[in-house]
Amino acid sequence: MTSIDVSEIHRASSGESCALDEQSASAKPLSFPLVARRQFLEAAGTVLAGGAAALLEPQEASADAASIMIEYFSILATGEALFVTFYENAVANANILGLGGEALNAIQAILAEEQIHYNFAVRNGGVAATTHFSMPQGAETFEDRGTFLATQQLGEFLTNAALNAWIKDWATMGNPRLAQIGGQLQQVEGGHRVVGRVLLDAEPWDNWGFGPVKLASFLDVPTAVTQAGFLSPKPGNSFAFRPVSPNFPGVINAFP
Repeated sequence: MTSIDVSEIHRASSGESCALDEQSASAKPLSFPLVARRQFLEAAGTVLAGGAAALLEPQEASADAASIMIEYFSILATGEALFVTFYENAVANANILGLGGEALNAIQAILAEEQIHYNFAVRNGGVAATTHFSMPQGAETFEDRGTFLATQQLGEFLTNAALNAWIKDWATMGNPRLAQIGGQLQQVEGGHRVVGRVLLDAEPWDNWGFGPVKLASFLDVPTAVTQAGFLSPKPGNSFAFRPVSPNFPGVINAFP
């Protein structure tokens, strides 16, 4: 897995600094329904491209394709549950975080969009690996505006890196529609990152010519998110996933 250097995005607004501690590289990700890597590399491309006969019997091909789909959509469901949790807590603590008016409206819209993405993953067979998450800076995330915004930028950075890898994987496996859906998701998540930069009063608000490529495969996402500090809940740093309404005024295109 290609490691992600998050040091450059560990900043908070208005001159306040917020260093999000990088987690130990030895931290283990939560368990996901895994497909053997050799099976993924050798079988997935031919199975999902419609050329399974060269490697597998029809029954085996069908089972392998289903397993790959479940694995990918389960990782996606877990990530979306994490960010529903993150933004739901931000809305609940809006006054503390100084979120009101247009800023709060934007965060509420993002929350609904994350729920839309979660629902999509679940409809396609995804099962979240956990319903409890941690934050790199624990409870301070929702008590200090700078910490919240720095964590938001870290989360959206990871999400965009993950979706880059999703697109590459499905394109490699010969499934252009799922690769395209990754692009549809990434368009929205890139917007979330820019909203955070607006709230940070960053200059300029939109500062990427190209999104960085940081993960070799979408299957590396659980490890990267664990190392960033989002998948290690413990007493005092555990936030429960609570589904919210996917409906919010002005949010459109609820289906890909």
